[in-house]
Amino acid sequence: MPHRCIPLLRQTGFRGALFLALAAGALAGTARAEAGRSVAAEQAFVEQGVDVDVTAGNANQARDQAILQAQREALARLFRKLTPAADGRQPPTVSQGELEALVAGFELEQERASSVRYVGRFTVRFRPTAVRQLLQQNGVRYAEMVGKPALVLPVDATGAEPALWTDGPWRQAWSQIGLVDGLVPVALVPPDPADQNELPAKAALTPDATVLAHIAARHGAGQVVVARLEGDAAKGYQLTLSTFVPGEGLSPAETVPQSAFVPRPLPTAADTQAPAAGAAAPPPLPAALGLAVATVVDRVEEGWKRRVVVDAHQSGQVAVRVPLTDLTTLVEVRRRLAGVPMVTQVDTSALKTTEALLTLTVLGDVGHLKTALAQRDLVLVEVDAAPAAAPTPTPAPATPAEVRYQISLAGAPS
Repeated sequence: MPHRCIPLLRQTGFRGALFLALAAGALAGTARAEAGRSVAAEQAFVEQGVDVDVTAGNANQARDQAILQAQREALARLFRKLTPAADGRQPPTVSQGELEALVAGFELEQERASSVRYVGRFTVRFRPTAVRQLLQQNGVRYAEMVGKPALVLPVDATGAEPALWTDGPWRQAWSQIGLVDGLVPVALVPPDPADQNELPAKAALTPDATVLAHIAARHGAGQVVVARLEGDAAKGYQLTLSTFVPGEGLSPAETVPQSAFVPRPLPTAADTQAPAAGAAAPPPLPAALGLAVATVVDRVEEGWKRRVVVDAHQSGQVAVRVPLTDLTTLVEVRRRLAGVPMVTQVDTSALKTTEALLTLTVLGDVGHLKTALAQRDLVLVEVDAAPAAAPTPTPAPATPAEVRYQISLAGAPS
């Protein structure tokens, strides 16, 4: 990520000169640290558990074909993970040579082979820059930012009394789900006493944004999803989903009938964890409840992609002010900005001891930017009191007079 430091505000005296000297050294170190994407961000371009089963003329041919097949399947899975389903886009067609240029490497998780058959499971790692170029060249919107966990509150309203924290079928269905390969980890809210006291089952039927904000803060969550299940196996089930996102608030409730449940297989905890010695196997997951869990996971993932989508057609620049208490504030802000994929460049357009003015080059709109920054504990607010136009980046580099937004560290005084 390239950076330029252009001090526009004149500093006077020893204090100002010393500040600028320290700033130059510190920001140079920040630029070096930002030269590559973070390890967490790179994980978005890794596909694990890619299964292949190939029969060919001999064992070597079968293995070679299996490796190619695993890479193609991994690319298709990566495309589905990164792109909004609502766009209805199909993966771009690539030749074998183009595919090899996209793949950074692969690892064999397990294999079985005979004289003509090869069965294996692979982890495939892609080159992020090459994948981004492929998507942008084909006009595909995509998301790559790994979000904070989405915590699920499974409210069981199928009986006479609602249940939330007790170990009923709906909660058991969630506890049997393993780690899902997506941009947002989806997990069951653990039975924390503070959560149970603040949100009893009946109160969860009509969730309160303030309570959900407390739960999100306690667990460091990027969102909290109240998933209310109603109905029964005979007449069919129905989901009602209410999602709280810090900085956005509580969304209107969304109702999903069983006919619209997503038929998506999810990994079970047994797939990723060895059972404890002497522990009994968990009961089979009821099919309808498994589909309900998959539907919630799907809604979370698609909602997240809509919030942080990278759109090369909306490239623009946003001028922001960063209040400074000391130089480490600016260094930390820039470090966190380096972990936001839709921010492709950060320029320091002005710098003084009390504030810095930055120009961000952004792929997407300001609404998406605000959500993405919140995942890195950065708060973006509009500081211009005048009525604002549609929240889109400014089309040209901003000057200090055009600054309409402010970025601060979460929890810091504004």
